[in-house]
Amino acid sequence: MPVKDLFKKPFDPGTATKLDILRQYFEEWLPVFVIRKKVIWRTIQVFDFFAGQGKDKEGNDGSPLIFIRTIQSLKHLIEKSEVQIILHLNELNLQNYEILLRNIAIEDKCIEIRTYNRDFKSIFEELHPTMKNTANFLFFDQNGIKEITEHLFKKIIELRQTDFLLFISSSYFRRFASTSEFRKYFNIEKDFIEKSHYFHVHRRVVEHYKSFIPQGKKYYLAPFSIKKAKNIYGLIFGTNHTLGIEKFLNVCWKKDELRGEANYDIDNEKINSSTPFLFDEFNRPQKVDIFERGLTKQILEKKVVSIKELYLYTLNEGFLYKDTNRVLIQLQKKRKIKFGGRLITKNLHKMDIDEHIEID
Repeated sequence: MPVKDLFKKPFDPGTATKLDILRQYFEEWLPVFVIRKKVIWRTIQVFDFFAGQGKDKEGNDGSPLIFIRTIQSLKHLIEKSEVQIILHLNELNLQNYEILLRNIAIEDKCIEIRTYNRDFKSIFEELHPTMKNTANFLFFDQNGIKEITEHLFKKIIELRQTDFLLFISSSYFRRFASTSEFRKYFNIEKDFIEKSHYFHVHRRVVEHYKSFIPQGKKYYLAPFSIKKAKNIYGLIFGTNHTLGIEKFLNVCWKKDELRGEANYDIDNEKINSSTPFLFDEFNRPQKVDIFERGLTKQILEKKVVSIKELYLYTLNEGFLYKDTNRVLIQLQKKRKIKFGGRLITKNLHKMDIDEHIEID
């Protein structure tokens, strides 16, 4: 099989964005398990199911080397905590696989690297049982859309301490939703995708995946849309822990300071953070206004009444605790609410706070 064009030239800006988000999040994720007084998980597994060659033509790191370098940067802490880290790298294309082996040829006692030249479904089914008693990070950099079906998605979200990052070609949903081949993998109505703006297609794809989450189960998904040429791709992040979703959203808002979800003007508002308009009201994205109005209504109608509920509402809307604090401060200044002065903090996920808000 021929080598993918992706590795014959430098990574394009969209691929670079994807890899940078992966790197930034993994750099936040891994220390949680090795920098702590009491080690809870003795084994950490990292899975890269579509690993590619490991780097591009100019030597820029792909996902396998991003994982390796991040793990090595914490070597002294890993050795001190005596945590075992296993990095699983799978690549189906034989030529890519052989190049990958050369690019990751390292000897480091802080990492155990296992490599595979297998199709995704068979290797996932084989490795899935090992994920049930370890902390896991799963990366699915799939070429297309067909691999992460409803059945497989549900198997992923049932795992305990597991975060995943999925890269998906969201444009395919719009392009092929009515074809029989597509419907083998996704039971999705064509209108569900087509009724939305093309720039918003990845938002709709994430909504579709959210519909797979069983009712009553606490699970968090967040998107980041990536435009490459005329096509829309995207990342979907998933976790069962508020700390995970908070860390991922922080990374997204660093990449997109205006809306926290795309490497392009997703709402076509012609706002540019580097060259703002003269008047502030024109520099404010509609998404932010909608969030603040919605949150204000939720508070004043007493639909969210505690600090913890506000925190969860904020994360589910794709915003950060500082955004909700801004609303709380304004409502308090207007004397519409009262609370004990304790604002939402980044440590709320591990604090037992159930402070309620009083509505004047």
